[in-house]
Amino acid sequence: MSTPAAGTTGPAPSPVRTAELLTHVQRVARRLTGDFEAEDVLHELVRAAVGVLGADGAAVVVPGEEGLLRLASATAGAVTEVEAVQELLREGPCWDAHRRGRVVLSADLAVEGDWPSYQRRATELGVHGVCALPMSGRGAPLGVLTVYHRAPHRWSGAELGAAGAFADLAACCLAVARDREETRSAREELAYRVEHDALTGLPVRAVFLQELARALRELPRHRLLGVLFVDLDGLKRTNDTHGHLAGDQLIRASARRLRRAVRPGDVVARVGGDEFLVLLRELRSAGEAAAVAARVVREFAAPAELDDVAVQPSASVGVAVTGTADPADADALVSRADAAMYGAKRSGPGRWAVFDPEAHAGAAGRGDRGTELRRALRSGGLQVHYEPVVDVDAGRAVAVEALVRWPHPQRGLLVAEEFLHAADDPELLAELGSWVLRSACAQLAAWDGELGGRAPERVLVDVSALGTGEPRLEREVLDALAAHGLAPGRLVLGTTEREVLDDPRTSGTLARLHEHGCVIAVDDFGTGHSSLSRLVHLPVGVLKVDRSFTGAVLADAAATAVVATVLRLGESLGCQVVVEGVEDRDTLAALTALGCRYAQGPHLGRPAPAHELRALLAR
Repeated sequence: MSTPAAGTTGPAPSPVRTAELLTHVQRVARRLTGDFEAEDVLHELVRAAVGVLGADGAAVVVPGEEGLLRLASATAGAVTEVEAVQELLREGPCWDAHRRGRVVLSADLAVEGDWPSYQRRATELGVHGVCALPMSGRGAPLGVLTVYHRAPHRWSGAELGAAGAFADLAACCLAVARDREETRSAREELAYRVEHDALTGLPVRAVFLQELARALRELPRHRLLGVLFVDLDGLKRTNDTHGHLAGDQLIRASARRLRRAVRPGDVVARVGGDEFLVLLRELRSAGEAAAVAARVVREFAAPAELDDVAVQPSASVGVAVTGTADPADADALVSRADAAMYGAKRSGPGRWAVFDPEAHAGAAGRGDRGTELRRALRSGGLQVHYEPVVDVDAGRAVAVEALVRWPHPQRGLLVAEEFLHAADDPELLAELGSWVLRSACAQLAAWDGELGGRAPERVLVDVSALGTGEPRLEREVLDALAAHGLAPGRLVLGTTEREVLDDPRTSGTLARLHEHGCVIAVDDFGTGHSSLSRLVHLPVGVLKVDRSFTGAVLADAAATAVVATVLRLGESLGCQVVVEGVEDRDTLAALTALGCRYAQGPHLGRPAPAHELRALLAR
């Protein structure tokens, strides 16, 4: 390649119009401080370069895809064709200036240059003199400014300086335009992230409410608008069992299922960890919204594969519909759909329900009581009472059952059955169960210190509220025992037949706790749907006969037969059998005749606070 000095043979250089150059510099500088289009500024610069330098044409090329240079702006005529030749051949002064980062000159392309194909075509087009000036900014190449003459041309130092000034202006324009584009892209990305959920890409609550308000405002006459509130059942269980990465996969899969289930044009948003909202526009009837809800439930019912781990998801769906074109109704409509979803959830997982104002009023009352219960739990307003379990042969209490009580300021002392229905929230139930477990272990340790050998041998705690299939149950039980220095065999963990048989994970958790030494009890035995074949394989140490059989044992031969059978079954399986609900002497005598050794009930000792029970235990 030839890069001749300024004194190369050729016509004398053209005089540089310095004043005109300064005017262009000032004009472009002002434009770059305001709003501008890069293409317009570059076009102005190439025309100005031609005028100031007395040239016949000029062009700016910039890097494109795959390392190619593409034309950004050029004066008319042969210049465009000459640049097209360079782009096609990937050779020429422009390419060399870009690759090497220095000025490339040719006074006459007919005789000077290392680009034969390009030179031949350029001279055919009537171009001889060329000067290519690289442009860069912030350490990166930005492109090349090329100035052309039809006749051979010898470049003076003043011309090169002026051409360099135009190249610098073009570089400034490109750098500012790039920065501005990056800023715009960053703003758009930030706005997208603010308005969309990072995990699913779905709109967030604020965006959904805006869309809902707009849809309400534009709702046509004789049309309805609906909202679905979709709650993914069992996400916490997936997180606890398989980890949060699996939980995230389940959420993404649920978002895809939800989009498949709804109609084209319906808006789907993620508004919570396991909660989604759907906007149903222009419904002809409430039944149309119900049909979409039913389709969502069916879509979610299929098993999901999460990294080779199969889970069985389901969704609870609430439906709310309105025909009122009032954007202020958006929040209320979502609240109604939310209430309907909780109504569906109370019927079991994988259900849908339409908002019912009367049912909602009752649920609101339960919600108020649930809030009151949570406040009582966290402020020390609940108590644990203990009901003695008596060894009938020895005539003394050998164990106690921990029972939660609520001394309500208006309603008096409430037993669990009178207030647990207000705790619809599984987390509240779990918190309550954990508190009872810790309290019972602490009290048993305290009795050991006070009563010595007369202390109860065991304490029974119902762990159903803790979720007998949850991995955290094992940790909580072991932590509570360790905190109070109790041997695992002194804790009896009560659950129900239904829980044991409905969730196979329950059997696994109870088996592990049994291996640690805890005793497993099945409460209310005989009222569920026990499978004796399953019972044989479960690590059950205590069977508790339900009080419904105890109360009928004096008058009902069938009830007597059931109790006698369970007593013999317990003896065969090596289980202790505790008969609940003994209310009088005659019933106790009848049970004793059947072989009952362990019993509890009002006749043997009513549930009482620990300090009141001390005298009975000390006997």
